[in-house]
Amino acid sequence: MSAARRLPLLLAPLLALGACASNQPASQRGFFSGIGAAISGEDERQARAREAEAASAETRALQARASAIQAEQRQAASASAVRDAERRLAALNTEIARMRRELADVRAGRPNDPQGAALQNRIETLDRERAAAAQRPDPATAQRLERQGQELSRALEAYGRL
Repeated sequence: MSAARRLPLLLAPLLALGACASNQPASQRGFFSGIGAAISGEDERQARAREAEAASAETRALQARASAIQAEQRQAASASAVRDAERRLAALNTEIARMRRELADVRAGRPNDPQGAALQNRIETLDRERAAAAQRPDPATAQRLERQGQELSRALEAYGRL
């Protein structure tokens, strides 16, 4: 057998041995390991795997940032809603004071009227609920109490017309 024919037979085991040790970066491999990794495609597979890993990490980072932005937006909206509820409850407090004065004026002419006493109780109940809601303001409670205040105001108007 000629030397030219023996060379591939001698190199084949060395290349196979080199391909097995291709987990190292190309800069740290020897000549035969590098050739083996190049022939087997291991370098390209590792490069694609690293690129996919980097893309995946970038996607996760973008998703985390988007989630953080959404959380900030929800927090800002929630804070705004709480401020609005506080404002509405403060306005209701002013309205309750007005209703008290109006009822006192009307009741002065009818001191023992049970309907006036019932309206007084409703005003006091509304004021207690408003004070409790002011400790932990939320939009739904503020809206419910505003509705009750409007109903009570209409009832007081009707009472004053009697």
